[in-house]
Amino acid sequence: MRARPLDLAGVLLPMLFVAALSLAGAGCTRISVAHLEAKPWRAGLAETVTTKYWRFAYTAYLSGEAYGLRGMATPVPAVLPSWADRLDELTITVFLRDASGNVIAQADKTYRGMPLRPDAAMPFSFELHPGPVAAAGDLSVSFGYKALYGSSKARAALPAAGPPPAGTVFFASEGAITRR
Repeated sequence: MRARPLDLAGVLLPMLFVAALSLAGAGCTRISVAHLEAKPWRAGLAETVTTKYWRFAYTAYLSGEAYGLRGMATPVPAVLPSWADRLDELTITVFLRDASGNVIAQADKTYRGMPLRPDAAMPFSFELHPGPVAAAGDLSVSFGYKALYGSSKARAALPAAGPPPAGTVFFASEGAITRR
């Protein structure tokens, strides 16, 4: 049996077509936070953004070409399950956005857990580097998060390596969406 020569045109043309389609669609994709609460970015002024599970109090500052934020994130315990008495992990994302909610720059940090006492708060500091596009209009700040809450009582009843029992973990998240 003789091997047939490979038909490169029959293989490459469909691959090029698929690649062209994916590149054409990529130009229309944008990250949006239009659905999240926003406050205007104003250096030196204290602001607060409240989400369903977190309140972010911050002051904005300009440092060279970086847009900075320093503040405190505090949980909103009234909306958490009554058994959730600890934050196991928290990732905070800050978004610098235009008037339409399109993300110009973003940064995130992950923090270790803490007990959810009445004075619970997580200090944060971010610097965003939007580049020259930032000078072209009004900018605002929005916050997103991913938070994993748990029960100290349920965790203490298990070996250290075991997963927590069903019904003793609560996950909450708000963040950006991708739009075409």
